[in-house]
Amino acid sequence: MVTLRALALDDAPALTRIYSGASIRHITGKLLTLDQAQKKIRAARARAADRAARSARPAAN
Repeated sequence: MVTLRALALDDAPALTRIYSGASIRHITGKLLTLDQAQKKIRAARARAADRAARSARPAAN
């Protein structure tokens, strides 16, 4: 069974391993750096927080 959890900045090294290898080099031409992985995680967390905040607001009439 797989359990999903929120991304954390500590996940950045794993993200760089996921975005590596021949397929990624073929598509983008370069590997994902640790800095880039951390930026992606921060952006994903910010989008998730924004969506949660918007869904918590009462609907406008």
